[in-house]
Amino acid sequence: MRGLEWDGNRLLTVAMVGDSLKIRVNRITNGIVHGNTPFGSINVIWHGDNPELGKVYDVELDIDKVLVWGKDVLLANSGDFAIVCNGGSTMLHGVLESVDADGYAVLRMGDYIIPFVAKGVYFDIDSRIIVCIDSISASPISY
Repeated sequence: MRGLEWDGNRLLTVAMVGDSLKIRVNRITNGIVHGNTPFGSINVIWHGDNPELGKVYDVELDIDKVLVWGKDVLLANSGDFAIVCNGGSTMLHGVLESVDADGYAVLRMGDYIIPFVAKGVYFDIDSRIIVCIDSISASPISY
């Protein structure tokens, strides 16, 4: 697991557990990388060297916005781990693994965790949740 830093305004790094999240680059338009992951299609703002079409990258995901429980983070009835892009938004479906008093929370999707920060009254640990975001960034990592 990589270290995480919260600077009071945004999450600076995001950790993944086990294998890194893999994205296959399908196309690039206006600085947005459109790709596939084991959980579905995703559109990300790419940080780092320009990716190559068709190549698979190990990445870390960054959510740069403070979210709001009940607005950006919703309870889900059930469902599989998934990433769903709908128009300009992305929905991450997973399980709430933990929440700290300062709002730092962890979404689990299979073997991967995606930390985020949210304010308000949080949901029970182990709840199925959907994290709804307008944008998400990806940074390639190498081992």
